[in-house]
Order: sequence, then structure tokens, then C-alpha cells
Amino acid sequence: MPGDEERSGFNISAFELTEARLLVEGECAALAATQITDGKVRELEQLIEEIARENTAPSGTERADREFHIALARATRNAALIEIVERLWMLRSTSPEASLLHEKARSANIKPVVDEHMAVLTALRARDPAAARAAMRNHLSAVLDSLLFATEERAVEVT
Repeated sequence: MPGDEERSGFNISAFELTEARLLVEGECAALAATQITDGKVRELEQLIEEIARENTAPSGTERADREFHIALARATRNAALIEIVERLWMLRSTSPEASLLHEKARSANIKPVVDEHMAVLTALRARDPAAARAAMRNHLSAVLDSLLFATEERAVEVT
């Protein structure tokens, strides 16, 4: 596709990216609540356990967090939404600005919050679209707050 080379390094801010995720993934959670299978619920439970394990490792990654959000998108059974969520997560690591701020947040010991993911899972398990949407939006709003904190920390270091 023409222009793909240019877009691979597309620079988007972590705030823009998380705001887009809040809109898209909130609706994915609502749709997933109507489509999710018991098997997918179990997969999400296991991923939350992995998030907790990764959080305890000094050099832990956020692989399980990413997999949780992509598995939730897959639970929608909507190929377009899956593609969008995967692309948003890819931009998180390929956009220099977003990548830097997420790395800064991680070094400030800001990690994926297990309770926030559990709230999403609880709503999905109840097959409650409104609660799933609200839980995902609350989670990603908290991510925005964490990014703001990391930005303030970065500004203090520079001055």
C-alpha cells in the first residue's frame, strides 16, 4: 500500500493514542459483552493473572496487558475492530513520542492496574455492555492520568 513506509514511524502522542483507545476500546468492550464466550472469559482471566505476575518482575513487560486488550477486541468477533485495536497497540510502540512516554511511565513504576482489568472482566462475565463500556473507559481514563503524571515527572527532570 503506498505510503506505508511513511506511516510506520508515524508520530502520535501518547495522549492522542490513549484517547482514541478510550473511544474504540470502550465500544469494543460493550460489543464483546454481547458476544463473549466462556472460553474467551477464561483467556482474559489468565491474562489478568499474567499482568499481575509481570507487575512483580523488576524488568516486567506489558505483553499480557497488550494481549488482554487484543483478546477483548477478538471477543467482539468483528474483524474491523480487531484490526483497529491491533493498529492502536502497534502505534504505541512505533510512534517515537508515544513510546517514550509509555517507557517513562513504566520507569516511574506505573504499571497496568489489575483491579481495572478485573472490573472489565467482571462486566464481560455478566454480559453487561454498559458496565463493560464504563469499566474500559474508567481504565483508559486512569491510563491518561498516569501518562499526565509521567509527563509532569519528565518536566521536573528537565528543569
